[in-house]
Amino acid sequence: MTKIERMVYRAVRDHQGLKRKIRDAYQCICDLIPTSGVRSAYQFAERRGFFFGFHDKSPFSMSDEFLLGHREATPLRMPRADDHVGIGYFLGPEWLRFREVCRTRAWNWHQGAMLQWLGASGAFVFNDFVGNGHVTKVYDVKGVCRSVLPAPIGAVSPDGSKALSYDFVRSNRGMPGYGYANGSDPDSDKLIPSRRGLSVLDVSSGRVDLLYGVERLARIEPEESMAGCFHWVTHCQFSPSGERFGFFHRWVDERSGSRWTRMFSSSVDGTGLHLFPTTRMVSHFGWRDDRHVVAYARTRQFDDQYYLFRDLSGEFEVIGAGVFTSDGHPSISRDGRWMITDTYPDAFRRQYLILFDLKERIRYDLASFKLPSKFVGSGPGDHWTVDLHPRWNRESTVVCFDCGYSGTRSLCTLALGELNGNSPLAIKTWKAA
Repeated sequence: MTKIERMVYRAVRDHQGLKRKIRDAYQCICDLIPTSGVRSAYQFAERRGFFFGFHDKSPFSMSDEFLLGHREATPLRMPRADDHVGIGYFLGPEWLRFREVCRTRAWNWHQGAMLQWLGASGAFVFNDFVGNGHVTKVYDVKGVCRSVLPAPIGAVSPDGSKALSYDFVRSNRGMPGYGYANGSDPDSDKLIPSRRGLSVLDVSSGRVDLLYGVERLARIEPEESMAGCFHWVTHCQFSPSGERFGFFHRWVDERSGSRWTRMFSSSVDGTGLHLFPTTRMVSHFGWRDDRHVVAYARTRQFDDQYYLFRDLSGEFEVIGAGVFTSDGHPSISRDGRWMITDTYPDAFRRQYLILFDLKERIRYDLASFKLPSKFVGSGPGDHWTVDLHPRWNRESTVVCFDCGYSGTRSLCTLALGELNGNSPLAIKTWKAA
């Protein structure tokens, strides 16, 4: 963002409806200026009609042999209760051959069906809607359903033994496009429920234990903005060892649309609950290692930035000062040195795929993609855009991302190779302060 764009953003950032109207009008004006559809320092492979979802889990199997994906089966609109997507994986050289194994009715455009691998078991899991409720299904690569677990999941531990679960009906009410169009919330009349929140699911037994009810979370250092708002839990992610996890507590004023977020971490047994020192906003995060979390957030000291937070403490530092001026979806390489992230569409609808060297503090723009206006909905509840949501393969040599520059939602891969401290190719390079 330019300085003027950032000033406008700061003035309206807590007013979702107004922010959306200004953004849409600004982009419509800038559409009159021709810009290239794609620029890339690397060749990349496209799989049109497919997508993966969020940035916080890897679609690659533990051996990098298979690549999970969703196959589109719905027109470009918000999902309806009976809409489905195909579930399967790519295999073969460069993961170009798709094998569909089943379908699901519990999905959204941003996060799919929470499709992910179940540790090193060779099986994968995803959410579905069965009867009148959401469940988790466990499938192997042969297409055999191994089990059905009694609750939907947001994240699976690295060893595949535990999963984190929250309410996707409440999520869809609080933030349309991040929950599911089917199902019901027995506590829909409660703004701050005690029986709804974050649960831990034992994968082998199917046992589900509520770890933190929303009411308990709201009592921790309560904020004035919480009164009269609708509260829910979302965006959970395990640390690399699986001993701890992070998650968001969100609340929204359903009259104005203003929304607030804060970030917690906890041990899987429910001890060591920690509230990170953010204020009003956290958007996306990823674990760098077992002690540090990278997040785009707001603090009283430095406003909206990428931060490196130390877990179980109030310590943090700014990441990439001067080279990051907008939100993105970060994921960290296996060795903890490289952050892959992206940007939302700028005034010209360009999305940037970014590699940041956390050691040398250098930003490398790997590619840019112009997102067609068809992916921007006309109403406040229209959330079918295509964010890049970049994710690493297991060896941190390949980046997988979703893309829509061609006019078709596509699942893409870009091979970086072994970096080993070497500078990658880039269409632009920035040095942080």
